[in-house]
Amino acid sequence: MTTSNTHPLRAFLRRCLRAAPPRLQCLVASLRARGRVERGRGAFIHRSVQILGKNAVAVGSNTVLSQDCWLNVNRRTAGTKAIVIGGNCFIGRRNFFSSGRLIRLQDYVLTANDCHFLGSSHIASDPMRPIITTGTTADDCIVVGANTFIGAGARIVGHVTIGHGCVVGAGATVTRDVPPFSQVVGSPASVRRRYSVARQAWVPASEFTHEEEAALPAEAEYVSRLAGHGPISMPYLAAGSDLGDC
Repeated sequence: MTTSNTHPLRAFLRRCLRAAPPRLQCLVASLRARGRVERGRGAFIHRSVQILGKNAVAVGSNTVLSQDCWLNVNRRTAGTKAIVIGGNCFIGRRNFFSSGRLIRLQDYVLTANDCHFLGSSHIASDPMRPIITTGTTADDCIVVGANTFIGAGARIVGHVTIGHGCVVGAGATVTRDVPPFSQVVGSPASVRRRYSVARQAWVPASEFTHEEEAALPAEAEYVSRLAGHGPISMPYLAAGSDLGDC
């Protein structure tokens, strides 16, 4: 039961904490929010990776999170995952994940350095308030299909689904859905080429036919084909400067 004497004490403790050095404030916050990332077998998370909201993050088997990545779960609901990275993924250095409702990367996703997944933004409806106090949005979902490559410095923004087998060009800004087996470039990104199974080649999007669209494998079938190539040896040396050179 809460008594009237409890509230002044809590207020006093909050004032003391706000007056404490930043490192102490962070230590207290970390202890209060103890959690653990759900990891698959063989997952590697570089020691420099920062994860806020660990209980809401899942990392698949044989997946690598490289140096200086930051995963930020903005809305944390017990028993719910907000950032899910599949198996056999390699996430490059300094990638940033800011989740709204969900960020999901399917299996075999490869990202280069400095990629951003922006599923949440600060609420700016009232410019008369300090923006840092207004909270963040929580409705958008970002889904990246299996075996998609996201080039250096690319940004995925808002409520976006990228199909399987895609290539996102370096520096691209993706703000709308991308169909499977597409190459997209630019800001905002647009589809330039599609993969034709029949021709076994990337062809201009304007030349891609309905028959070629129908011939593309579904994602589950595609992942099964990828798994048929056997185990993947991850390039751990690329994940952090402290892991060595060759």
